[in-house]
Amino acid sequence: MLKKLIMLLFVVLAVAMAVPSTRAQIESDAIRPVMDAIGSRIVPGRLEAMADQIDSRLGRGEGLPGNFEGWLRRNYTSSEFDPWDNLYYLQSSRRAYTVGSMGPDGVQGSEDDITVTRDLARGR
Repeated sequence: MLKKLIMLLFVVLAVAMAVPSTRAQIESDAIRPVMDAIGSRIVPGRLEAMADQIDSRLGRGEGLPGNFEGWLRRNYTSSEFDPWDNLYYLQSSRRAYTVGSMGPDGVQGSEDDITVTRDLARGR
């Protein structure tokens, strides 16, 4: 019974967070740590799925998305925004690429960033 009550609470909270007018009311100092913890658990799976889609794209010889924001809107199967309303980002080097979320603080390159890095050769 307690498990069902907790699940119901999470569903109600998720629905309320999707409605902009209630989001501001919910995002108080008391709720923020809980929401950050939930977001930190959700984001790694989203980044893995995003990297899988990029690997598929690389496997077809299409290369990395040139306009990452546009690709997220058109081709990514989930939202282009992380739980903290920041766009996910893509960084690449000669051998690897990284997809990431800036985490709760919204600053790229800080300690709370959540990232997935893969070799470019993996998708080929």
